[in-house]
Amino acid sequence: MSSLPSVVVGLFGYLLLVNQLNMGFSILSGAIALTFFNLPLLTRNIEESLNSVPDLQKEAGISLGLSDWKTITKIIVPEGLPGILTGVILSSGRVFGEAAALIYTAGQSAPSVSYTNWNIFNANSFLNPMRPAETLAVHIWKVNTEAVTPDAHAISSGSSAVLIIVILIFNLGARFIGNHIYKKMTAAK
Repeated sequence: MSSLPSVVVGLFGYLLLVNQLNMGFSILSGAIALTFFNLPLLTRNIEESLNSVPDLQKEAGISLGLSDWKTITKIIVPEGLPGILTGVILSSGRVFGEAAALIYTAGQSAPSVSYTNWNIFNANSFLNPMRPAETLAVHIWKVNTEAVTPDAHAISSGSSAVLIIVILIFNLGARFIGNHIYKKMTAAK
């Protein structure tokens, strides 16, 4: 499933989520489609990072009298955390740049929303997960293909720069938080 093109995943999400389950073009439909799209990559990375923990450490935890659950949560997961974090960052990077699957599930337009409306059930609320939405990648695609403004190239370039900066901040933040958690869990300096 990890080799499926995102257009196929988007069409599957459109047929199942938007049409069959009547969720409509919504943030929730897009999130579920991207979950299907990224789950194989994420599970494979997590599996590999947990399998890379040496058997000696697993055996040491069991020989100390730890239960299987304590061995997993206190030895195996902390040791595999850098690989798990890398898997999360890689799959999140795919989500940030995804456009095709979201066009079919979340829609191609961002309706006007009120950032003062905190009612999650209101259609104009920015918190409503059932409203259509447009991600930055979809916005860049739309500006490049359908823009009628004379400065469409500048808008597209600026949006691309914002997307790259957001991904960079996310990656650096995830690494910082991951290293902090790793040091707390393993008492590493």
